[in-house]
Amino acid sequence: MDIKKFNIPELPGVYLMKKNNKVIYVGKAKNLKKRVSSYFNREHEDEKTINLVKNVEDIETIVCNSEIDAFVLENNLIKKYSPKYNIALKDEKTYPYIKFSKEKFPKISIIRTTKALNSKTGDYFGPYPQGAWFLLKTLIKIFKIRDCNKDMEKEISRPCLKYHMGLCPAPCKFKNIEVEYKENVENAMKVLKGQGNFIIKELNKKMLEASENMEFEKAITYREQKNEIEKAINNQVTEYGRDIDEDVFTFIIDGNIIFICVLNMREGKLLGKISLNISTENKIYSDIFENIVSEFYSKHPIPDNIIFQPEYIENREIIEEWLKIKSGKNISLHFPKINSRREELLNMALLNLNKDVVTYYEKKSVIESGMSKLHRVLGLKNFPRVIECFDISNIQGKDAVASMTVSIEGKASPKNYRKFKIRCKDTPDDFEMMREVITRRYSKLEPKDFPDVILIDGGIGQINAAGEVLKKLGKDNIADLLSLAEREELIYKYGNNEPFVFSHSEEGLKILIRVRDEAHRFGITYHRKLRSKRVISSELDKIQGIGPVRREKLLKQFGSVKNIKEAKLEDLKLILPEKIAIFLLETLNKGE
Repeated sequence: MDIKKFNIPELPGVYLMKKNNKVIYVGKAKNLKKRVSSYFNREHEDEKTINLVKNVEDIETIVCNSEIDAFVLENNLIKKYSPKYNIALKDEKTYPYIKFSKEKFPKISIIRTTKALNSKTGDYFGPYPQGAWFLLKTLIKIFKIRDCNKDMEKEISRPCLKYHMGLCPAPCKFKNIEVEYKENVENAMKVLKGQGNFIIKELNKKMLEASENMEFEKAITYREQKNEIEKAINNQVTEYGRDIDEDVFTFIIDGNIIFICVLNMREGKLLGKISLNISTENKIYSDIFENIVSEFYSKHPIPDNIIFQPEYIENREIIEEWLKIKSGKNISLHFPKINSRREELLNMALLNLNKDVVTYYEKKSVIESGMSKLHRVLGLKNFPRVIECFDISNIQGKDAVASMTVSIEGKASPKNYRKFKIRCKDTPDDFEMMREVITRRYSKLEPKDFPDVILIDGGIGQINAAGEVLKKLGKDNIADLLSLAEREELIYKYGNNEPFVFSHSEEGLKILIRVRDEAHRFGITYHRKLRSKRVISSELDKIQGIGPVRREKLLKQFGSVKNIKEAKLEDLKLILPEKIAIFLLETLNKGE
């Protein structure tokens, strides 16, 4: 495309790429001409960018005074047009927030979607991973705050049942209680800000005064309110330190998915976390930090402080200015590198982030999708629900073993694992070893007990060795036979010389890698055990008077030659005659 016809200026601003007069991508730039030209004056390796460039028919630019103005405008235009190639957070379900509406007589309610988080219409507290409804009921009971949808600008003829139950002062009817009502709302907010102890002291003081004045019913009311607030505080959250409002914002890009984990601290209390992920498939991004932070805080309350991973400190300027514009106040950004309270919180968030990634890939829907893609792309005759994987472990043919691990529905099934001590000649012939273990596993196995997929650790040579055996057994058409070449993670299918190449972020490939790595780990463990046993056995076999029976008893009792060396003579005499026990200790400790 000849971009000269668009007369793009060398100024900061926003560019809108269009197809059929529809905006398909919005971007910002410090220098519009330089950024837009970069799409068309060079070859791109990224498939997503190649597709975008192919589809661009028209480009519109909007010049701005500064890069931050361009960033704000870009954000607004993405929300307006929802372009196909831009990353955008969907309105996700989240932990509950408690909202106080900004009205003459505020309403208390619970909201659960980020779409409802609008600082112009309410004050928000949370999110609460648990206990939100208990808190709401407690606050209504103590502070008599309405939770109805009535129009407070109107005056009704008579209040509802909640007024008669003592749960609402009926501002819909009585308009002269505004000062008292607002005080109750402020006190409720103080409880949620972690200032409940202050309210408890006030109620305790009022309770004692009422008791001294013989106003026992009022004293009982204050006591019940105090008890309820204490319960609310205990059900709230854990104290972490100073009274600081902050979020710990972490994210990681794994293949085509961005995982985000945000810990929320309010008034020094850790309230919970928000976890979400975004697919970047067919999406274009350059300033990923700015994109996802602005997207997130367009839909969530902005705290006074935000902690980020230190590697993004160079990106702070634009996002710091944008947060100030968005919130109307200065927001402190922190990128902790040294041991501190904030670094501890960052490490906690990163721990949760990594756990979220693992959980995501363990979800049945994700695994099902991965298995489905393996089935479709590889042209498997069976859906790969049960996979048996084989790995050979040896050093120059010594103590050679084979391991078999099993994956069922994409998850490891250790109870079905098998290990094989290789019996063929003591040479490092991996192909011959593979033929042996495949023969031993499948020669007598009934077709109904076969897995859906047999996976071999190795390349074309290993898969052919396994395939030859199954063909000889007349069982080559029961299960699909695959191999995984470790260096490039290429997938071979028996009968095909060309490998299948999957992106390393594909769940289907990850399923095969997991079961292969597990076979490798399981085999290495068994190999080391045999090797250790052989070394120990040969050392004990050299000692006169120690035969196979006594050797086994010694190893069973003491576990290793090292422990035998350090054993007391009295302990050895329980297994050996005294003369042999003395000779054993002298021989093993000779030269030390």
